[in-house]
Amino acid sequence: MDRKTDLRVAKTLRSIHAAFMELVSEKPVYKITVTELARKAEISKGTFYLHYTDIFDLYNKLVAATVAKVAESFDPYPDLFANPESFVRTFLFAQVEPLGKTLTAGECALLSARNIQFCPNYPQCFIDAFREQIYRVGKLTPCEENDMKMEFLLTGMLSIVVKYRPVANDNTGQKDFIVRFLSAIVRETFPEFYRANPAGAS
Repeated sequence: MDRKTDLRVAKTLRSIHAAFMELVSEKPVYKITVTELARKAEISKGTFYLHYTDIFDLYNKLVAATVAKVAESFDPYPDLFANPESFVRTFLFAQVEPLGKTLTAGECALLSARNIQFCPNYPQCFIDAFREQIYRVGKLTPCEENDMKMEFLLTGMLSIVVKYRPVANDNTGQKDFIVRFLSAIVRETFPEFYRANPAGAS
């Protein structure tokens, strides 16, 4: 594919994404049609289908991109290998900013309760995005074993956020317990970084 073709494809995708973001800010994703999206993006329906299977394929890809943006919006990741208490506190508590500070109106609409039900892979999107950020620190070699370790750790942490909602209350005792508990798990999961750093040390 030559440079002109690459630029034309990139421009088409930008138009599709911008049109979709406008529409999803106005109505639920299931009410958006390819016909109206193509009209707004000033492309043919055939052009849309060159890039996406259907509206939900586009929606799911944009959710993944938005989740990656959320994962990049804060940076507790180096602390995973040096200060697990700090990592847990930042990951669970400091990361939860009002989405409007990080995301556009369209991106917020993508992740809204009325739409996210149409992205069955939504939790995995977060796990994949966080794992990618952890690998970027450069301390872990990407491999299946480390993938499994991070899947276990991140799934557990996100489950606590969803089920127990520690950010939504002022229970300091609960938060301190969560930090101690998860920090111990981090140390056990990645002992190679903590052999000379006894449990409980910061």
